[in-house]
Amino acid sequence: MLAVSVPRWLHAWAGLQVGFAVFIGFAVLFGWLIARVGGPWVDRAQARLAREQAGAERYGWRPGTDADGQLHAAGCRIFAPDGQLRRILVGEYQGRRIRMAEFVHTTRGRYLPTTWVNHLVAIELPVRLPELAIGPASVVGDGAVVEPGTSRVEVESEDFNRRFRVVGADDRYALAMLHPRMMEWLLARPPVNLRVSGNLVVAFAAKPWTVPQALAALPVLSGVVDLIPPFVLADYGRQVR
Repeated sequence: MLAVSVPRWLHAWAGLQVGFAVFIGFAVLFGWLIARVGGPWVDRAQARLAREQAGAERYGWRPGTDADGQLHAAGCRIFAPDGQLRRILVGEYQGRRIRMAEFVHTTRGRYLPTTWVNHLVAIELPVRLPELAIGPASVVGDGAVVEPGTSRVEVESEDFNRRFRVVGADDRYALAMLHPRMMEWLLARPPVNLRVSGNLVVAFAAKPWTVPQALAALPVLSGVVDLIPPFVLADYGRQVR
């Protein structure tokens, strides 16, 4: 029997082909497992989200517009400067005009872009007030980015300082807003990220909008609006155009 000598390069090439085939096989198997296991979970999550986004009309919330651009401006300040609103709803809560929407923006990852869906729920004010951000310390954190021209504000309540972070451009205005009754109200409620932006008091979160989230945020927002001192509206407010 004749011995056949196989060149080393052919051995290496065959090894590469086998390795590539094994890799492709594992990739196909992994994709199949993900589809079989993850697919139903994604379907259930999407179905649950659809249920929680349904029924807005029962509360008098109807499709509308952000005519003056204030909700979009708030979303740009909070999340990203190049995002867009979708699913805009308007209505009333305890006699005050409200508006809410999802705020969608895209970030460029190393390999693929990622789309983020956030939400905004807002009550309108009769005047425009300076910017003021109030958020739970556990969410905002000590390393949170502070916008140019703004700074952290410390209030007299150590309990409030531990549980919340306040950022604004005017300490006197921030302290006038965060009087003892306002701080007591916020401390007694579930923590919500809030921002006074233009003529809106906005609650926001980095998740899609749902009816239960809006129903949870609106009482907190309404209480905050009730507790804004009249002199703050008169001294710091600017006319809504």
